[in-house]
Amino acid sequence: MRRRAPRWRLRRWAHWNLRSRLVVVVAALTALALVAANAAGVVLLRRTLIERIDDQLSAVNRPFNRDGPTPYDHPRVFPNVKLGPEQVLLLYGADGRLRDVRRSDESNDLPILEPYEQLVADAAAGRPYSVGGVDGTSPWRVLVVDRGGDRGVAVLAVSLREVDETVGLLLLIDIVVVLIALFLLGFLAAVVVRLGLRPLTRMEWVTAEITAGNLDRRVPDADPHTEPGRLGGALNLMLDRISAEVAARRDSERRLRDFVADASHELRTPLTSIRGFAELYRRGGAPPGPDLDETMTRIEAEAARMGLLVEDLLLLAQLDHDRPARRRPVDLLAVAADSVRDAHARAPFRDIRLTALDDDALFEAVTVSGDDHRLRQVAANLVSNALQHTPPDVPVTVRAGRSHRVPAGPAPTVSVGGSLPAEEPVAVLEVTDTGPGIAADQAVRVFERLFRAERSRSRGSGGSGLGLSIVAAIVSAHRGRVELVTAPGRGATFRVLLPAVSGSGRDEPGDLPRGVAHDTPSRFRGCPGLPPSCGFQGVDHACATTPPGA
Repeated sequence: MRRRAPRWRLRRWAHWNLRSRLVVVVAALTALALVAANAAGVVLLRRTLIERIDDQLSAVNRPFNRDGPTPYDHPRVFPNVKLGPEQVLLLYGADGRLRDVRRSDESNDLPILEPYEQLVADAAAGRPYSVGGVDGTSPWRVLVVDRGGDRGVAVLAVSLREVDETVGLLLLIDIVVVLIALFLLGFLAAVVVRLGLRPLTRMEWVTAEITAGNLDRRVPDADPHTEPGRLGGALNLMLDRISAEVAARRDSERRLRDFVADASHELRTPLTSIRGFAELYRRGGAPPGPDLDETMTRIEAEAARMGLLVEDLLLLAQLDHDRPARRRPVDLLAVAADSVRDAHARAPFRDIRLTALDDDALFEAVTVSGDDHRLRQVAANLVSNALQHTPPDVPVTVRAGRSHRVPAGPAPTVSVGGSLPAEEPVAVLEVTDTGPGIAADQAVRVFERLFRAERSRSRGSGGSGLGLSIVAAIVSAHRGRVELVTAPGRGATFRVLLPAVSGSGRDEPGDLPRGVAHDTPSRFRGCPGLPPSCGFQGVDHACATTPPGA
């Protein structure tokens, strides 16, 4: 049991809170220091007082050292000896008998002396020493002096009662002062420790609220010049990151739920159609002939639509994990020209124009480093999106060019991708329409996967709802940025910004848009003036006024 007691006490001490332990430790150390200091003071004071008494004994001893005979048997053998308060003079003859006793007062107390032979030895030593008193109340300080010859010895004694009373009074005062000082110091230590630990207490409250689910709470007044302040700042930073991670996780979960719901619906629609047509055929509702041919055509179309959706989903999954596999110089102007040509092939009666970035500027090669196939997919998706969501009479303008810095146009409604250095050249691809535009609350979500501005589940107008998501993913993979500038009734402009590759700024052989001869002027002045090899014959560009086939 005795061995377990210290461990139990240590466990009990460990259960105390930090504030109590600090106050107790400070009070204990202070008490130890005060007790040690006062004990040393009491000891030194008593020693000093005794040394003064020894000096008094030496002063009384001077008459004994004078030369000349002194009759030791006379009752007042030392008339010149003057005794102080509580002093006693005892005279012993050579035979060891006490001859005379002189007192300075009427007290009957005397020192308890040793036998005469020991007194003679003490006289030879000549050093004062302490002995007890007859009444036992206080000790005495004794000095034994040899009277010389056969006259015996004299014993000079001084009571230490006043010394003990002085030391006792000082000890009592010290105890009272130490207790008062410890009380005041403990109170002040508790206040100071409480003030010093107040930031930690606030952190405890904050963490308790955060544990309860309030992730918006922060540690207030985090002073970076103090240890608790730096701890609070680090805690706030950690909480900010945790809150951001939690918010991002919640947003990701929400988007995943929406994506799964939309993807399930998009896949369910063609699957339902295919199953319905198959069931119709099984029940004999589509006999051989035109009806069966139409049924097979619809099944093929729905299967193709479902395959396109699956391919887009696989492409997005690949872009989420990998950078474009192939990187080489790509002429963004040629990409834009091909997208316009392909759009005219799909919608020959739409007004689709290709212009330079500045309407009055020359066409110049715009070289970027990237995957040619993916960049063509970006341009095609943007043009298809403009054609799909605008009325047939709304023109669509495609611009491509090189800018020496990031264009300082209207602030984008939404921007996706990385940031580009403001003073470095960039390649710009813009697709602009003058259609109805997009509302602000819908514009911020246009790059989300399977998001549709219209909440109807119908897909009669075509498209998988992933085109702009693919654009954002490809542009981000090329370390670029895609912006949308739109407002209701003011049309929409999709702007792609990519890091430009340094070049001469003039078209070189092999860098011109496909189908444009090398000797063709870099500014297109109209189809009639272009050579037959111009690939823009029948395609609207900067000089065109009438759409082909109009």
